[in-house]
Amino acid sequence: MPKAKLTTKGDIDSLPLVPTGQEHWWCTDLRGFGVVVGARTKTFVVQRDVRGKSRRVSIGRYGDITLQQARKRAEELMGEMRGGVDPLAERRAAAANNMTLLEAWELYKGHLDAKERSPKTGDEYWKNLNRYCSDWLNRPLAEISREAANARHRLIGKQNGKYAANATMVALRAIWRRVQRQHPALGAPPTENVDFFEEKPRKTVITYDMLPDWWLGANSIDNPIRRDLYIWLLFTGTRSEEARSIRWAQVDLDTGTLHFPITKTEAFTLPLSDFLIGLLRSRKACEFTIAQFGSDCEFVFPASSKTGFIAEPKLNEKEVERFPCEWTPHTLRHTFVTMAENKVAISETHRRLLVNHAIPKSGDAHAGYNHPELDDLRRSQQAVTNAFKAAIWKFAYPQLPL
Repeated sequence: MPKAKLTTKGDIDSLPLVPTGQEHWWCTDLRGFGVVVGARTKTFVVQRDVRGKSRRVSIGRYGDITLQQARKRAEELMGEMRGGVDPLAERRAAAANNMTLLEAWELYKGHLDAKERSPKTGDEYWKNLNRYCSDWLNRPLAEISREAANARHRLIGKQNGKYAANATMVALRAIWRRVQRQHPALGAPPTENVDFFEEKPRKTVITYDMLPDWWLGANSIDNPIRRDLYIWLLFTGTRSEEARSIRWAQVDLDTGTLHFPITKTEAFTLPLSDFLIGLLRSRKACEFTIAQFGSDCEFVFPASSKTGFIAEPKLNEKEVERFPCEWTPHTLRHTFVTMAENKVAISETHRRLLVNHAIPKSGDAHAGYNHPELDDLRRSQQAVTNAFKAAIWKFAYPQLPL
């Protein structure tokens, strides 16, 4: 690398620009001080070893700062570097700490896109951050302390429940760790100080002998849209939000299929049993629905809500009394899987595919060779439907054939 006496403005002006690439000129009297010359610009730099590692730090572009300012700053930096201070590490730490939570979220969204994760994951993270930590979004990460994270977690838990509190801190932790990969100097996530609430698995299920009474309770609901939604959830095990937001454009009654383009895991096509096809046909022809929302309504389970579909499928007090036990939409998902495994005994692969659960990675190479076709899954779907009908019809409508 060439050397020159970089002590006057004329010395800097005389350094020739290079047509391509860069050329480094080093000062003969101030060791470690130099100028990087490109096709259009000249930039002052300083270089020195810090704890056994070479560090080159940009000081500023010639024209933006003077030679005298650059030399003075170079001497300051070299003094710090002699003392073991790494200016590059400090700059990286400053960049990380000055990044706001909203900027960190944008970085994390890119991570989700690159990994082709379900949009539902990002939507859920953003919903929790925006709902419970909106006052943090424009705050630098450095200002989100461990104490603040733990206090916010307790507050959310008290006001909105432990599941919401835990989910919010999980989102914050995931976003923080993505920033750490870009800025290793960023400290550990403040969630390390969070005492996460214990989440016990939700084991509620409509037992086999309760199904007839549950069915009668569902059919006593006056609103046919909510009634059909509950029955749909039981007979399919579909996730509540994915079921509530079904559009008619997703339904193909001729082939007996329902396509979900966006889910918590990945897009999938659900084969329908005869009962489910009949349920959808009755939904399409429902006079109540047509009178309320028109014959060209977009959603299968419409409502007068911002989204256009049922937002919260809750029972009112009188309706609750008509059922044999407390339950939620997720209870019905548990019930479907329980029926499929214990009363029908379909394969684990079929069970997972029907409810769109991810197939776990296995060390068994043979398992990866199993690729069920839609008709294979339809037979399993029909078998589960028949099991539900057998349990319900036998006791609720003993006079009717299965």
